[in-house]
Amino acid sequence: MKGRIRFSYDQDNDVIIAAPEWSIETEQDCDEWRQQWVDYLEPYGRRMDCAMVLDKFRVSSDIAPLWGQRRAEINRKYLRFSFRVHSDMQVRTFALTSGIRYDAASAEAVSVEAAIEGIRDARSKAGV
Repeated sequence: MKGRIRFSYDQDNDVIIAAPEWSIETEQDCDEWRQQWVDYLEPYGRRMDCAMVLDKFRVSSDIAPLWGQRRAEINRKYLRFSFRVHSDMQVRTFALTSGIRYDAASAEAVSVEAAIEGIRDARSKAGV
């Protein structure tokens, strides 16, 4: 396996913290990265809220369109409210593009704490 995602569950806030350590460069990378998300999220049986810490996450521009599709699939099926933390400009741009293209937006936060606060606010506004 070329990369991994470190997942943890914050039970007090009902939020998943995900820290992918990946450099996505090929279709196989996209598929392995996606499967790691599916394997972790599917057992919850519901759409989860998530803070994604992206300090060690990169996406090659050559594979960005396919990665964007995979990202959108994960967001639509498994995530409710999600925030990116510490994404670099390229990843941020690719995430925003796929969010618009596939109606799978996520927000940006400066820290995990700020992401959790943003998730709480989004829940409140949505009445959940």
